[in-house]
Amino acid sequence: MNTETDLPAPEDLAALVDVLLAEGAPGADRTALEEDARLAFADERPRALPDHWWLAVPGATYEAAFEVLGLHDRIPVTVHYGLASQEDDEKYTPEAVHRVFVTPEYAGWRLIYAETPLRETTWWPHEVVERLSAACGQAQVYYQDPFADSVIWATAEHGTVRRGYWRDSAPEWTGDPLPWEEVLTVADFEDEEDYEDVYPEPNASEVHGIGEAAAHLSVNPATITADTPVRGHGWLALTAPGAGHDGFGGSPRL
Repeated sequence: MNTETDLPAPEDLAALVDVLLAEGAPGADRTALEEDARLAFADERPRALPDHWWLAVPGATYEAAFEVLGLHDRIPVTVHYGLASQEDDEKYTPEAVHRVFVTPEYAGWRLIYAETPLRETTWWPHEVVERLSAACGQAQVYYQDPFADSVIWATAEHGTVRRGYWRDSAPEWTGDPLPWEEVLTVADFEDEEDYEDVYPEPNASEVHGIGEAAAHLSVNPATITADTPVRGHGWLALTAPGAGHDGFGGSPRL
């Protein structure tokens, strides 16, 4: 079981160093930056990741996601660098350009963090996982907002959403319950007054949280630990070609 992040290929590492040199102080030493980058990748171990908004695709087919999502000019990054990039993920050239972070492969899955693009109307949750699953075989989307009590999770296979849950005001379910779900029945509500009015649609289940859904469908980022199998390294890509990795208002550290 591999629990260490793989080192990038030499040509990919060189692309990262080019970015670090562009962001660094005048006279920065390329050889020293290359060594710092190698050490940073070598020292990485799996750890818990943010669990409020992400996509998941199989590690074996994740390469197709770059084309589907319109991502360009990727460079290898550590998880620290990739997550920090989401804090300043937008710049204008003059069109809006965003940074998207693709994690290493954890227990067979790559997670995709795209803070601003995922909130744009062109990336509707069901629509994006349908497109991703058509190219990658499977795809999932997860979102939770504890302040607004909003929750979304959906899983798609080969271009079609198989199962989904969406709660903003009233909960909505898509597709039939999966084998691991505990389906709600009339018996669960018959102690309620006027239970016929509160009994949900027949395909509802007790799986409302994205953590439980993710644990069954792929991997829950909040429960990743140093013992989680990992392969490859993270990538940072841009939503427009040739826009450059500079000028985002923050310079993440390795």
